[in-house]
Amino acid sequence: MAENEKLDDTDRFNLMLALTGLLVDGQMYTIEELMDHFKVSRKELIKAVRMISFTDLMKSNMDGKYYLDADDLKDGYISIDYSFSHAIEEVPRLSSRQASALSAGLVYLGSLPGLVDNAEIEELKRILSMGSQSGKKNTVLIEGGFRDSDLVTLKDAIAAGVSITCDYLNLKGETTLNRFMEPLRIDAQGELFYLRAWCPINKGVRSFRLDRMRNALPTQIPISEDARNAELVDEIYTASESDTVVTLEVDPEAYSLIFDFKPVEEPESVSKTVKRFKIKVGDVRNLGRVIARFGGAARIIAPESAKTAVRDFALNALGESTSTTPKDAE
Repeated sequence: MAENEKLDDTDRFNLMLALTGLLVDGQMYTIEELMDHFKVSRKELIKAVRMISFTDLMKSNMDGKYYLDADDLKDGYISIDYSFSHAIEEVPRLSSRQASALSAGLVYLGSLPGLVDNAEIEELKRILSMGSQSGKKNTVLIEGGFRDSDLVTLKDAIAAGVSITCDYLNLKGETTLNRFMEPLRIDAQGELFYLRAWCPINKGVRSFRLDRMRNALPTQIPISEDARNAELVDEIYTASESDTVVTLEVDPEAYSLIFDFKPVEEPESVSKTVKRFKIKVGDVRNLGRVIARFGGAARIIAPESAKTAVRDFALNALGESTSTTPKDAE
């Protein structure tokens, strides 16, 4: 892999899992050995190792199951210490409520792109349906909702090469009814799924969050020549020169923002739990609704225009709108 090549989110996550499995026995490897073993660049390898400390796969402190030695990493070595104090000593038993929750999760996973008819998911569902050791069978009835039906519609439309219409709620809280899109691909980023589609209005590829989409319907209109020839980059959001660089600080409850946005540089640790990173934003007025979801766990540090936009959004939500509150962008 060339030094300037980048892994997409799925490949990077798979690399993180593979690194955990290889290093869990505590053996030390050089960075060069791991680069050759996994066929990735030094930059991507180090990035994957550092990102592990932001997830539940490992902990960067001695209180967790895993301890990643940062000093060794700086010296060109990678190792992980594993504590068996948290190892499972007996097979846990699931309550009916837990089994129902797992069954619901498996049904949802089975509806996601790339996981339909997955044999392992079907086998897990079969095992859960057999019931507990006491012989009591867990019966779970789950009806598909809007999200499930929309996923099926989108996948069918992409396969058929036809356009769709849907009701879409944007970041500004505005819902466009019967919005026309030319679907190209469904991508995952963190816990979110996006439809990559050609937008005739903006004359370009746009990313649409599936959880903000309702009532997706296929049309009989084939996607255009522009859509078929459009370039699909790996990044969900493509920054432009006119974007504003915004600095954020997040507590663990808001770590998902690190994955929702593409930081322009590696996140840094401000304290044991607080991370700081920078992102590029097309319109800072869209940040208010995003930051407000985390109730103080996410904070804008700079620039002042972004801090003002978030503050004005909060004041407007409380009915205390000021004359400086900007109008929603088009």
